[in-house]
Amino acid sequence: MSKIKKILAAILIIIFVILVAQVINAEKYKMTVNVLESEDEVRVNPTTEKLDFGDISRNNGMSRYVTLKSEGKTSAHIMVWKFGEISDLVKISKNRFVIEPGQEERLSFTINVPPSAEIKQYTGRVWIFRLPKLF
Repeated sequence: MSKIKKILAAILIIIFVILVAQVINAEKYKMTVNVLESEDEVRVNPTTEKLDFGDISRNNGMSRYVTLKSEGKTSAHIMVWKFGEISDLVKISKNRFVIEPGQEERLSFTINVPPSAEIKQYTGRVWIFRLPKLF
């Protein structure tokens, strides 16, 4: 193996390890909602472990919140990714921004169930990444 190939392989391994560490350290939340057939009905489950929107009838919506606090001494880039079948129904107030030391940011996750939604449980996940701001 040539010297350049070894250097490239080492760089790729370092990048891979950094990416794996970021995925492991990301804040992860489950999202769920049960779409009801009845009209104008909303039942909420009081929980902080996941973004559970409870039971919602079609053509209704609600919001859940996650508060991020920066207790370190450096700024951080925040990136929010959502996955799963519920992700098309959920809007996030901010999904890419910088949080400064000592700052607190409240993210809003708002679900709007369209009239055409199937009567079923929709699930998904949210990952919140914090990357150090180097520049």
